[in-house]
Amino acid sequence: MKKILIGGIAALVVVAAAVGGFFGYKKFESNRQEEAANKAATTYLNAFQKRQYDKLITVIDGNKLKGKGYHYTLKQVEARNQAVFDRVGADDIKIENKKVVRKNATTFTLSFDVKMATTVGPLTARGYETTVHQVGDQWQVVWNPQMLFPQMSGSATVQLTRTAATRGSILDRNGEVLATNGTRVEAGLVRGQLGTGAAKTANLAKIADALDVTSDSLDKLLAQSWVTDDNFVPIKVVTAQPKLTGVTYENVAMRTYPTGAASAQLIGYVGEVSADDIKKDPQLAAGDEIGKTGLEQTYNSELAGKAGGELWIEDNGKTVQTLTSRKMVPGKNVQLTIDAAAQEKAYAQIKGKKGAVVTLDPTTGAVMTLVSAPSYDPNDFVAGISQADYDKLANNSAAPFSSRYLQGYAPGSTFKMVTAGVALDNGTITASTTRKISGLKWQKDSSWGDYKVTRVEDVASENMAQALAYSDNIWFAQTALEMGADKFTSGVSPFLKQGDTLPLTQQKAQLANDGLKREVLLADTAYGQGELLLTPIQQATAYTALVNGGKMTLPHLLESDKTQTKTVLTSASADQVKTALQSTVTDPAGTAHALTSLGHSIAAKTGTAELKEKQDTTGKTNGFLMAEDAASNKFLVLAMLEDSDSGAVVTAMTPYLASLY
Repeated sequence: MKKILIGGIAALVVVAAAVGGFFGYKKFESNRQEEAANKAATTYLNAFQKRQYDKLITVIDGNKLKGKGYHYTLKQVEARNQAVFDRVGADDIKIENKKVVRKNATTFTLSFDVKMATTVGPLTARGYETTVHQVGDQWQVVWNPQMLFPQMSGSATVQLTRTAATRGSILDRNGEVLATNGTRVEAGLVRGQLGTGAAKTANLAKIADALDVTSDSLDKLLAQSWVTDDNFVPIKVVTAQPKLTGVTYENVAMRTYPTGAASAQLIGYVGEVSADDIKKDPQLAAGDEIGKTGLEQTYNSELAGKAGGELWIEDNGKTVQTLTSRKMVPGKNVQLTIDAAAQEKAYAQIKGKKGAVVTLDPTTGAVMTLVSAPSYDPNDFVAGISQADYDKLANNSAAPFSSRYLQGYAPGSTFKMVTAGVALDNGTITASTTRKISGLKWQKDSSWGDYKVTRVEDVASENMAQALAYSDNIWFAQTALEMGADKFTSGVSPFLKQGDTLPLTQQKAQLANDGLKREVLLADTAYGQGELLLTPIQQATAYTALVNGGKMTLPHLLESDKTQTKTVLTSASADQVKTALQSTVTDPAGTAHALTSLGHSIAAKTGTAELKEKQDTTGKTNGFLMAEDAASNKFLVLAMLEDSDSGAVVTAMTPYLASLY
């Protein structure tokens, strides 16, 4: 009996194990199916979210693409998704409330909601629903037009009306316009008025000559498929309106830049969006204009505003549902610290030359001018510059597209005032320190080899003010050597570490390539040569400390920005340098003495940076002038001319400085 009982129990155990194994397998298989269905759904939704429609169709059942009003292939599904969501400017798509629920052994229900940005505002589409089912050993999503938007049918279409936003203006400190929406006159052909045969040919030749275009270009314009005998075929924006047979003129809306070439590199210009622009920001649409360069580009989001319009689903001419709508939001104005009148006057003084003029309010840091020459007219770009004219600018060796106020230059002797301030601060000199120097050349000792520091005036004895007025290289070289590289570097570095307070990309300020490890390099750096590099903006910023009680005022371009300062010198040292700089103008032998003609108290320093690889050889020079209103700190100007000397800069800037009073 015991044996029989034991055998029965064993049989029951085997049966139970078999039953448990069966249900365990069923559970395993169910989990596997659910996991596979979820994987297919996730692949679809990830591709939908990222707008990767080529990946989306890899999990769609290609045999289930037929229904009322539609019959697609997988490639057509890909193209339809691309077309619809391109049209609405879909971006930043987010899937929400995703659910995958078993319906039966081989089918799951997939439901989800979608949020996205569109070209006419944010959109939330709720109630997407379809099935994910097993096809052989694959799990695939069943697609239908409701997977575009839940309200879609096979015959429905997505419709969009859109009103581009009015672009904001760029204004100067006084509210004067630097960039705005204006009108220009455009010349256009009217084919039916040109005549025929020889008369037409003659008329086109006259038009080409008068408007400075080619006859071939006019032929191409007339050959466009949309041209009729009566419509207006744009040729170019013009300033004059000569009477020509077959030509008429129309006013067209167009961005305008009243200061033209004077502010081109700073303000920049707008242009029609490209395919790449739309790809980066799908909420843009063909025909929109965006900032292409300069502050038009930097502040594009503020200036551009938001397009308005409505997005809806339409079926057989009837609105099924409005998906989203938004009123047009005009762009905001951007007000700068720039003084448009000063900008134009400064440019007029260096037009035709290679140079820059930076004007700051040394007490607030407000940037009054940023001028670079040579330049170009941004109005030509908005109007549609010809390839030939663009090539002339792009291939111009004088680089009219360059912003010279952002490029690094050896500052030359203007930097001596920084050396003076640092030397006063660390006790290397006092304002009355006098150095006796003989001759026009000097070297510390024979270890310098053939190299000698040179100066222009042979003055036997000079104090600091005289050394600044006469711009004596030897005096400042000796001062730096007495100070030593460590103290010099420690004192000068704060002037160069200005931070980024402007919406502009400048070349980084540099004291030396690899530290001041050689005496000759230390000596040269003291008077603004060596490997020292600063942009004109950085120079002007550094020099504010010398006229502003030791506080370096950081520059800003927006009227709404606040003043920021860094103390880099004691006020006593800065004041002594500022007093000395006035003698550069008042001393008859001072390098900026010509500025006495203005009849104002001016602190100034000139500089001529030599650009040559070997001493006692001929090389190019760049001229510099720092001039500051010493009486009331109304302005500080840093002007630079390439291939020039400081005397030429003083001459060029004198009328401009007069205009600032």
